[in-house]
Amino acid sequence: MAALIFFLVSADALAPPQIRRVSGREANSFCYPVAELCAEAICDASERTEKAILSSALERDLRQRLLGKRSSALWIAQDADNNVVGSCAVEVGNLSPDALDEQRLSRQGSLATNMAARPLLSSLAVDPKFRRRGLAKKLCREAEDLAKDWGYDEVLLKVERDNGKARGLYNKIGYRAVAIDKDAERPVAGPGGVKYVPTVQVAMRKSLRYPPVDTVVSAVGLLAAASYSYMQHSSELAEAAGLVKSGQLEPAAQLLLQLVQSDLSPLLERLEPLVQSGFPFR
Repeated sequence: MAALIFFLVSADALAPPQIRRVSGREANSFCYPVAELCAEAICDASERTEKAILSSALERDLRQRLLGKRSSALWIAQDADNNVVGSCAVEVGNLSPDALDEQRLSRQGSLATNMAARPLLSSLAVDPKFRRRGLAKKLCREAEDLAKDWGYDEVLLKVERDNGKARGLYNKIGYRAVAIDKDAERPVAGPGGVKYVPTVQVAMRKSLRYPPVDTVVSAVGLLAAASYSYMQHSSELAEAAGLVKSGQLEPAAQLLLQLVQSDLSPLLERLEPLVQSGFPFR
């Protein structure tokens, strides 16, 4: 019985979080839990008071940006105990191709050129215990699919320049840097509440129609290399296939292992990141 209980608890702990879109009153009730998650996962707030101050500020921002707006949406991911362990939002605003709004451009003394309605992804956060399970990618896909349903062919986002992990994730799923914002701000908690301090952010863009050019070029090169390697080792591969057909599995395995350890191993190592990123697009 104890073993069965342990198995059930373990299965619950390993169960994938359930992702769903929330709206209306339900979205309103989830603003604070999402803000708490973002304060910890994005702003690195660990101390209790700091987390509470930042959560309150982020909650107000979420309500202002998302609630009551037609072209906005919020997703949450919940674990088996209904705790919010992931979040993502998207909103459509009048933005430049660099993800700057008219207010920011006017403060910088720039003319509002090339402004258009563009979807902006934000509030992507995952509880540390649920990372490296593909949850962030799934949340992004929900936002991207909705933006596509709305008729847009791109999604923008902004991320701290020194957040290498987040930038790596976005790059892996198809986002590419389009601009550096050296006049950005980020919230920090202080004795008097929240204040905004200067920071540098990277604006990134993902096409919802085409894969990134660099990914296509890399893939074409690797496929060409794979074709070349096949031609170079066609006789060995044919020999291995003959051994398998005749039931000589061990010699066939040894021959294939030799190939992988020689010329094919570096090629497979270079192909692996493309496979994991969902080549050619997602």
